[in-house]
Amino acid sequence: MPIVVGFFASIFTNNAKKWRDMAKQLELHAALFFWWLGVEISFLPTMKNHHVDGDKTTRSWENTLNKIIIVIFVWTILNFIEKILIQLIAISFHLRTYADRIEINKFQIGSLTKLYEFSRNTLPDKNDQFEEKQEESGASGTKTPLHYAGKAQRKAVGALNKVGNKVGDVAGAVVADVTGRTATRSTDAYQVILTLLRTTSGCQVMARRLYRTFVRDGFDTVFGGDLKAAFDDSEEAEAAFAMFDRDMNGDISMEELEAVCVDIGRERKSITASLKDLDSVVSKLDDVFMFFVLV
Repeated sequence: MPIVVGFFASIFTNNAKKWRDMAKQLELHAALFFWWLGVEISFLPTMKNHHVDGDKTTRSWENTLNKIIIVIFVWTILNFIEKILIQLIAISFHLRTYADRIEINKFQIGSLTKLYEFSRNTLPDKNDQFEEKQEESGASGTKTPLHYAGKAQRKAVGALNKVGNKVGDVAGAVVADVTGRTATRSTDAYQVILTLLRTTSGCQVMARRLYRTFVRDGFDTVFGGDLKAAFDDSEEAEAAFAMFDRDMNGDISMEELEAVCVDIGRERKSITASLKDLDSVVSKLDDVFMFFVLV
């Protein structure tokens, strides 16, 4: 059923995946409906044409059993309709409530993936030791204090250990990618980003890596033009820069970069939890509808 629905949806709509997923949720209920439709259509003709005595009149017990079959068939009809309505309601809720947040978060994660992929390809060519200079502490977007950089470095080591425990044999590649050292394996940049976004320390590791990659020698902050090399067009690069430049002062400090990465990870978790809560609400609504269907 999902394959058939997906095929026709791809012809008549621009979102075949939505309808294919909906059909997958309705597969069991559709099967019950069509099964009992077949039973209802075939029951009396089958019984009447197979009487031992050759009499093709309907017996009273056959009428009684046919009424029971009709009752069950009516339930499968109402159940199928109810499940369709529930799926439409769930899709509508998801789209209206979280579509914008999901799209923004997808863009943010996509931008981080491109930045990290560029970093992975270029950082080994740069000095592996991150130069830390004594700086005056200032507002976000101006200076990054030495003690803050040292703290981030310590957090990075702990985060890499946590990442290693979570992703098993992929850990070596993740650690190598973040620290800039050579590894025998590589892994998908998108999966690395998703793994690091799961924890605050992982987000800080990623921010430090990106800061090391894009900050120019002799500067303490990253500017808009520094990010353009990682993106396909300047418009996308400007949008990504605006995402990180929280105080809108035209540059990005490591503190800002770290805070934004942490917020992106938290937003991803928040959306996931909210969708689960919404599914729970829809499930309760399904129970209410099913009560009326049974009545």
